[in-house]
Amino acid sequence: MRILAVRTDARLGNLLLLTPSLRLLRTAHPEASISLLCSRRYADVLRFNPCVDEVLGPALAPSLRWRGYDLAIDFSPYHAFSRSGAFWTWWSGAAKRVGFDRGRAASFCNVLVPAPSSPRHETANLALLASMEPPGELRPEYHFGPGEEGRLDGRTVAFFLGARAEKRLPAAWYLELAARTASSGLKAALFTGPAEKGLLRDARLPEGVSVFSGLPVREVASMLRRARAVLTPDSGPMHLAAAVKVPTLALFSHTEPWRFGYAHLPEHAVLHTPGRHASVGEAWEALRKLLDVPRQG
Repeated sequence: MRILAVRTDARLGNLLLLTPSLRLLRTAHPEASISLLCSRRYADVLRFNPCVDEVLGPALAPSLRWRGYDLAIDFSPYHAFSRSGAFWTWWSGAAKRVGFDRGRAASFCNVLVPAPSSPRHETANLALLASMEPPGELRPEYHFGPGEEGRLDGRTVAFFLGARAEKRLPAAWYLELAARTASSGLKAALFTGPAEKGLLRDARLPEGVSVFSGLPVREVASMLRRARAVLTPDSGPMHLAAAVKVPTLALFSHTEPWRFGYAHLPEHAVLHTPGRHASVGEAWEALRKLLDVPRQG
């Protein structure tokens, strides 16, 4: 049996949210050949994943029709119709083409799954398309390869500055929180991506605080596996931290923690401040509890 999974957007978190459904597919069809069509931007997070036999980039999409798929699944979210996801699912020529029943999905898919009628975590929503109810709460998966050991030690807290739009906090907020972390006897590592390049260029870093910029996603993941903890907004690194099972404090200000967060996982904590950013004091108190650091003074 040949199975094609389709997820065409270019976001790290969405690829990681898909991994529990890929696990369900592999469990249901252990002998099948499973391919995933996705953006190449973060496809490297699926390297070494035993649930995927082949990752296809957009350049190979035109060849889907001649690959002989039996089942194709459009893993676009239930709340937003994706024309590209639906088209490539149809173009695969698979006899069974599955997608959520919304938008123009009926023009491309011949098996329509009703959208969830009650709030569910995004991993569970996508699992519906695998035609099976997920067994309890699911977590994203990340698989390491040989030699991916990382450079952080068990005394370092990783802070991620990257986030989209209203979820982004100013650099000064992170610098103050990193300084509090360092003054407690731990270390702090500030991670920035291309969009945050230059934010810390002229900043005076407190002792015990370091900066890592523009690292490949697999290098970031290998560093996190040895970290003491992670602090991050609702963003791709939050899902990566959940996948590598590192204690994490996730900041939710303008998105829904019940849909994207991981408060159900024992090593995770969520700080939810609807419609506003958490203060440094609020974040430090939540982080202190996660780290089991005593109050000073």
